[in-house]
Amino acid sequence: MKKMIALCGVDEKIYHILEQYGGFQILRFFDERERRGDVKLAYFLQNDPSVELAIVGYSGAQGLAACDYLRTQKSTLPILWLCDRGEFEPEARRLGVNFFGTGPPDLEPTIPLILKQCI
Repeated sequence: MKKMIALCGVDEKIYHILEQYGGFQILRFFDERERRGDVKLAYFLQNDPSVELAIVGYSGAQGLAACDYLRTQKSTLPILWLCDRGEFEPEARRLGVNFFGTGPPDLEPTIPLILKQCI
């Protein structure tokens, strides 16, 4: 059975990298004018507990708010925050969120290692 990963705020490049590694069922929660992707994901989690990892791709304060909100909705869910701003790593640790800086080097070769740490 494939592990279910939910994405919010994650760009196309990272989505396609995840898609290539297989073994995962990927759910994407897009932002809309009336509701952000993390809020839609939180509602989904209330009705379907089968998600094994949430990946948040929002940067900075927006990403911190999304991780905090998801953590309050389901405290046991592993969350991976992909963020290009390293100064937010201590806040991620405070929330119990796995943090990964998305700056150089290339993210693609490290995706499998990151997923193994989180799931």
